Amino acid sequence: MKHVLPRVAGWLALFWLWMLLAGDWSRTELVSAAIAATIASLFVRRLPRVPGASSIWSLPGTVLVDFGILMWALVRSVLQREIVRGEFVQRPFRADDAGVRAWVGILATYSPNAYVVGFDTEREVALVHDLVRNRSSENPV
Repeated sequence: MKHVLPRVAGWLALFWLWMLLAGDWSRTELVSAAIAATIASLFVRRLPRVPGASSIWSLPGTVLVDFGILMWALVRSVLQREIVRGEFVQRPFRADDAGVRAWVGILATYSPNAYVVGFDTEREVALVHDLVRNRSSENPV
């Protein structure tokens, strides 16, 4: 029973997330949501083993904070009549597996304030572009 409740709660959350994003309450969407939630819930239990997977749960908050940062940068650009250009930064990052690099790159790019440009495996760094420097926007890099 200890393992069943978290899985059922996760399935329900994924099901309702699908329904929220689909915005359609047809029978087709209900079945699609159930299938997608089932498939996704099978993969969710493997996430804690992937580096950076723990930051998935902080993504919605990060996106909201970064949206505020971007709006402030836009207002500041209008008031000062100077465009905020952003900057490229290098962050230490080591991952030998291309799949892990791809996963971390996807997670770190959900933030509207920062995106991953690429990984240099020889120098063990990730190249990230920040519009406004905010370290939490770059997670999980």
